[in-house]
Amino acid sequence: MPVRRDARSVKSDGQRWFAAALLAAALLTSACDFFRPPSSSIASHLAYVTSSPDNIAGFRINNKSGAVTPIFTSPFVVGNSPSGIVVHPSGQFALVANQLDSTISLLKIDSTTGALTEVLPRTPAAGLGPGPMVMDSSGSFLFVANQGSNDVAVYSVGSSGTLSHVSSAPVGSTPSSLTLSADKFLFVPVPNFSVIYVFSVSSGTLTQAGLPFAVPGGVDSVASNPAGTFLFVPNPTTNTVTVLAQTNGSLSPILNSPFAAGSKPVAAVVDPSGGFLYVANSGSTSLSQFTIDSGGNLKVLTGKTPPTAGTNPGFMTLDPSGNFLFVANLGGKSISEFSIKPDGTLVSTGNTIQVGAVPRGLGLTK
Repeated sequence: MPVRRDARSVKSDGQRWFAAALLAAALLTSACDFFRPPSSSIASHLAYVTSSPDNIAGFRINNKSGAVTPIFTSPFVVGNSPSGIVVHPSGQFALVANQLDSTISLLKIDSTTGALTEVLPRTPAAGLGPGPMVMDSSGSFLFVANQGSNDVAVYSVGSSGTLSHVSSAPVGSTPSSLTLSADKFLFVPVPNFSVIYVFSVSSGTLTQAGLPFAVPGGVDSVASNPAGTFLFVPNPTTNTVTVLAQTNGSLSPILNSPFAAGSKPVAAVVDPSGGFLYVANSGSTSLSQFTIDSGGNLKVLTGKTPPTAGTNPGFMTLDPSGNFLFVANLGGKSISEFSIKPDGTLVSTGNTIQVGAVPRGLGLTK
């Protein structure tokens, strides 16, 4: 015999089914939101850290707080011993130097998920042991320091990231870093000789500007102000910073140079305004912070507690937004993050990028 149900029972069942459907939809939406990358309303950008033997770790950085979130599919595997990394201004791809393979990887960037996809085959390097890299502001040319063959190679960069070798220039020994100033001059430190090679840049062609400039006190890296008028050189053996005036590729120390820094300074960076200099002291965990006057003179930011990073701070990278500074801790296998205040002081955000291996390079999207 069929079961009879009155209208009230049917209506009650319908309400329960409707409520259950709403709950299921809410749970599904919540689950999707959990795996969905942050929306454009929560402004963020991407960071990629190279480390040995073959990893690139990916992270999402909150533009406001600096909060660090690992990308779900990270780490990404590339060639043998990835070192230098640069992100194209378009944010669509990155280029990575594989030092022990002597190749350069092209990696497509998924801006939604942050995932990297390598485009094969890799480009053979025009030299041995490619390491530090830098790209011009337009993304048209890539400069690569070859630490095995002691030279600098220049490539033109296609709209899709393809590379074509344009020129190469020798240096006397192992180049430790590259600094491109106002897209006009390339500065190449050579620590073994404590000198800086200076090259003028024209359509990807390098022309050496005079003899290498000798720097008493040692040199691992240099920093340029945005206008390209001054060069700041940390001196690790004398615990100082040498300031050089730069005119058409010619370098000369300013009157009061050098200036005292911390223990074994190895890296420096100038903020986007050109008014402040930050120096990583590898012999401690401290960072030195200075104001820069119109003549290039440095003055310690007084009354401010010197910020501290992790063990053996090494290279430094400014966030494209100009709001954050990242300091690689070579002894701590991590990267410390600092916010840059309007008065130029650095304040730890409390956020740390945990790499799990010695960081070798950091690339950031805008």
